[in-house]
This record gives sequence, structure tokens and C-alpha cells, in this order.
Amino acid sequence: MKTIYSNLQSNLSDIPAFVQVVETKSMSEAARQLGVSKSTISKSITRLEEALNLRLLERNSRNIWVTTEGYTLYQHACQIIQLVNETDSVISGLQSEPTGRVKLAVPMAFCREFLAPRLNEFQHRYPKIQFEIMMNGHSLDIFHYEIDIAVIVGELENSELIAMPLYSGKLKWVTSKEYFAAQNAAITIDSLTDHISICETRYGIDRFPVYCHSEKVYLDLQNNITHCNDPLTVREVVLSGSGISLLPEQYCLKQIESGELIEVAEDIKPESGAAKLTALYPSRKNRSQRMDVVLRFLKEICDDINNQ
Repeated sequence: MKTIYSNLQSNLSDIPAFVQVVETKSMSEAARQLGVSKSTISKSITRLEEALNLRLLERNSRNIWVTTEGYTLYQHACQIIQLVNETDSVISGLQSEPTGRVKLAVPMAFCREFLAPRLNEFQHRYPKIQFEIMMNGHSLDIFHYEIDIAVIVGELENSELIAMPLYSGKLKWVTSKEYFAAQNAAITIDSLTDHISICETRYGIDRFPVYCHSEKVYLDLQNNITHCNDPLTVREVVLSGSGISLLPEQYCLKQIESGELIEVAEDIKPESGAAKLTALYPSRKNRSQRMDVVLRFLKEICDDINNQ
């Protein structure tokens, strides 16, 4: 009697097409990403369904749904692809230096302040690796945009992605030395928001949590405040004398040390983790040599920030 495995074995070449359709929920998009025609994708799905005698996808002219059987096959198919990729990576790693393109998504400020100044250094170390860099002000869908590594800010949401901590940053309340010198009264939890005219978009909510003398309270950073998704722009506005704002420490430590910015309200502490940096990459993709060296380089950059 032929087993399901033997039926599937003769159609292993159709597995990538099936996985791509499940992940994109589109025959056309799967065809585009795999560089084949839509009819080729459709034939692959049909062959799999006939070989297994199972309905894997329900579809009409507009939508595609994955059946229970299809989702089970998808989970195991991902493992098959991962094993093949890992084997290919190991063999390639024995033969050559890190090579290829890495699609990297990073926050705009991190790229401008820390990554861009050191790209030349990386390219001298690994001349056969090329980057495709996407600068973003928010988290991107890694699977949709086919991102290899994404650097994100803040606490992680529930995710099937692999996470590598890069930097455990803190948030600091800062102001310019001129604004600080002009204040006649102490800045308290009750008066703090009166001094805030701009803050980063991610913190601009009506109940932003902070701790004041070990008591958890909430600040309204949404109303009557300008929001910007770039902390470097917020920093420039504060340096110009526009009140107080909240900045991740990695973007204000140098200015605090030089005296351009003054740290204030040190007894009003935002929740820890709000400014930390984490590298994420898809769990089903293997850690190739080029992925490893890029992850190590990102960690090296962040370790250097800690040692400033």
C-alpha cells in the first residue's frame, strides 16, 4: 500500500509553491515571489492535492483559505524547507566566505545615528555581503516584505519569530540647558506635561505609564502634544529650546555628557523596556553565515553604545 509519504515524495518540488501560497494567500503573489507563472503555481497545488487525495486550499476568484489538512501540511512543509536550507547553508559555509544579500529593516534613527557610520567598516570585513536596508518608523510584517532581519524598539508582542536582544535602553526626560535655566520651579509629576510640546509617536498615548516614587501613574502624552516618529527630530526640537521630552538614552547620552541637554525629572521613570532594541528574524529561515555575521555586527554596534 502506498503511504502518504511515498505519495508526497514524488511531489517535493511542489512544496515551495504551496508554502508561498499559504503565506501570501495569493496565487499571483506566490508566483511573483518565486519567479514563475501563476499557472505553474496552480498546477503545483493541484498535483499535491491529487497525490495526497486531500483538499489543501479552498479558493474562489478573490480569496484563498487554508483547510485544516492544508495547515497541517504547511507546518511540516516549513520544517522540510528549513532542513534543506540548513543543509545547503552548512555545505556552502564549508566552501566559501559569507556571501549574498541581507534584507535589513531598522528604525530610521538607529540607521542614521549608528548603522550608517559603520557600514563602510562592515563592507571591508565582508565584501561579498550586500544589504537591502529598509528604514521604518514602526514594526513591519517580516514575512510580507521578505525581511531577513528586523531591528525593533520596545517590548515584543507575541511572535513566532526568533528574538535576539541587542540593547536594554532606558528613556530619559531631557531639555535644553537654556530651557532648564529659565525654570523657576521644580518639575513634578503634576507639572511635567505642561513642559512637553513634542514627543515620539510611539509614546504619544493618553495613558503612558511611569513610576514616581515607586507608585505607578499615567501621563497623558496624546493631547495637546505634537508627535513625530523620529527621535532624532524630537531631539533637535528639544535642543532648540522647546520644553521637555522623552528620548531613548542612546539618542541623548552624548548630548547630556556635552551639556547640550539636561536630564530632568529623574524620579519620574518610564517603564523599563520601552526603548530596548531587539533583532528579529523568521523562525523557519536558517541562520546562514551571512545572517550570523550581520547579527553579530548589530550586537557589536549596540555593545559599543553601552560602552560610550
